[in-house]
Amino acid sequence: MSEEKNPGESMEKAKKRFHASIVMLVLAVIYLISPVDLIPGPPPFEWIEDIPILISALIFNAYSYWKLKKERGRASGSGTGETA
Repeated sequence: MSEEKNPGESMEKAKKRFHASIVMLVLAVIYLISPVDLIPGPPPFEWIEDIPILISALIFNAYSYWKLKKERGRASGSGTGETA
């Protein structure tokens, strides 16, 4: 049921995903502080689309970090001879 994967390949994927999530987070913050908005309006209402974009980027970043930590743990534990 479980696939045997190359730990180095999974680790590289996790690193790339995490780096992409950092870029997404930076772009979300830039969009949040930029004067350009998808829905222009008075200040309380112009943040309606800004907040979900930032929250989505934060969730993706947290998920990517969690996956990276999981892959690091799997890669470091694979050489100890432990069985799961």
